[in-house]
Amino acid sequence: MEDTLIKELSRLNKNEKIILVEALWDSIASDPEQIDIPEHHKSILEERLQTLDEDTANGKSWDEIRKKYL
Repeated sequence: MEDTLIKELSRLNKNEKIILVEALWDSIASDPEQIDIPEHHKSILEERLQTLDEDTANGKSWDEIRKKYL
């Protein structure tokens, strides 16, 4: 079955593939409680939040970032 599915997917054009990926993502994101976050991701987030709490002087506001990059 997997080979057949891959062959069928390879026949799609880029726009169709994008639509398929969006639909797949929407189906995954519709129930975020079902998605396990790896422990190493959680530890990185905790480190970054701690750094943010400890060193607020070196950060930039969203307005500064938006003006510079958007």
